[in-house]
Amino acid sequence: MMMVWRNWPATALGLMAILLIAPLWCVHSPAMPDYPAHIAGFYMIAGAARTAPLSTYYGIHWTLVPNLASELAVPALMKLLPLESAAKLFLSIAVALWILGPAAIQRALYGRVGATALAGAFFAYNANYTWGFFNYYFAAGLSFLIFAVWIASAEKRRPLRLPGFMLAVWILYLCHLAAVFTLGVLIFCYELSRAIETRDFAPRALVFRALKIGLVFLPAAAAFLFFKPTGGPGGRLAFDFTDTIGDRVASAIQYAYSEPAYLLIGTLAILVLAGLMYEKLRIHPSMKIPVIVLAVLTMVSPEWALGGWGVHLRLPAVLGAVLFATMELRAGPRAKALVAVALLAPAVWISTALTMSWRSYDRQYDEFRAALRQVPKGTKLFTVLDDASLNYSPDFSVPDQPYWHMAEYAIVDRGAFTPLMFATKGQHIVQVRPPYDGYAAKTAQQGSPPDVSELEDLAAGRVDGDPDIAEIFPYLKFFQCHFNMAVVVRGKGEPSDVPDFLTLRHTGSFFSLYDVRPNKACARR
Repeated sequence: MMMVWRNWPATALGLMAILLIAPLWCVHSPAMPDYPAHIAGFYMIAGAARTAPLSTYYGIHWTLVPNLASELAVPALMKLLPLESAAKLFLSIAVALWILGPAAIQRALYGRVGATALAGAFFAYNANYTWGFFNYYFAAGLSFLIFAVWIASAEKRRPLRLPGFMLAVWILYLCHLAAVFTLGVLIFCYELSRAIETRDFAPRALVFRALKIGLVFLPAAAAFLFFKPTGGPGGRLAFDFTDTIGDRVASAIQYAYSEPAYLLIGTLAILVLAGLMYEKLRIHPSMKIPVIVLAVLTMVSPEWALGGWGVHLRLPAVLGAVLFATMELRAGPRAKALVAVALLAPAVWISTALTMSWRSYDRQYDEFRAALRQVPKGTKLFTVLDDASLNYSPDFSVPDQPYWHMAEYAIVDRGAFTPLMFATKGQHIVQVRPPYDGYAAKTAQQGSPPDVSELEDLAAGRVDGDPDIAEIFPYLKFFQCHFNMAVVVRGKGEPSDVPDFLTLRHTGSFFSLYDVRPNKACARR
């Protein structure tokens, strides 16, 4: 018992990791909106794309895309584990990195791990995790660990230090580009802080610091400049500060998809402000500049960049994790241990809440996948949302994002073609073969399903009455000529009507499967 008391940081971190990882293993399929598309990608990368019927629709094109963490790791794990177990093991490691990485930063700064590192672990449950942004989430956790090693080895003059970090940053680049940017900000600002602290402003010393950082990031920068594949159309830079400020705060900690833990976020913010005001907390001097710069970047980061959405969701949780990693609680050993024990209670709460949310969706996913058994192999299937049924009351609404990629389970279960599979050129290694690439989403902006009310216009190829058809769903014009099945996701409200060339095949508790018949418009094309 005394050994556990003396080693309470390790014990508490271990318990925290178990609590936050546990929901992954309490369900068959976590209700992350992007999860089914990732699973389908792993399935094809592991070999399914080489055999019919999937080989008709998809191919694997290996390039130096800076977005490959799970595409490299999960198919390798599939040599030992089933598909979804391999994916959940990858995510478990990613969660552990978000918990242990900030703790490693704190140990590198202070020589020990304290209670504040435990508080930082709450940020492991952020929007990147609940959305299912596999690659960035893993890479961000890995960047914490690399930064911790950078701090810990700063005073050590070892010949392999720089080559080791060059390799680490190169691996991080392959995992996800955004994590390299974050790590670069942390390292640059840390080195700037150290130069200010030591008053080492000699030109030679400053050049040496800059050269050291530049060499570490040189291979990744060269890969980005010279080998990054050309992306597909639609890449843009958009900020939308006014519309996204709430999303930035809400993304920091979530206990389920689209369920921000506002109470926990607010409580932590108040405790930090009070602790700093009353000098019960202090930020490490070398980390004040990195924290300030991260805070500014969190507020000004764009919503869209390099063809990808959700850039504004990347940094809030990183800021939270780094902030708590850099703070020290000024209290006695027993008080620190008691605070650590108290912090486990919110962890139990958010872990339980996430498990309950995922289980409700898991039952629906299982029902849908059971219904897929009656679907012919090689089916061309697309998803439709019945928004009026999902949101049948002003006081009741169902988030539809967890259903956006549900049809991608049909790729695994029935060798199907779906238009929302992750296959954007320049961003993914799964590619859609011609002529089917003309019936698939080409950009992240096109990555959501249409509403049932848009089917008539889509079938007629009309774009005048609905700008979304031209901008978001152009690949679905005359869909009845290219697809042979549709899944319509509904809620508890009255189901909306569908075009008469859709024939009901199966009705489930929250969806309907329809056979799609070509109509006269197809004969004229």
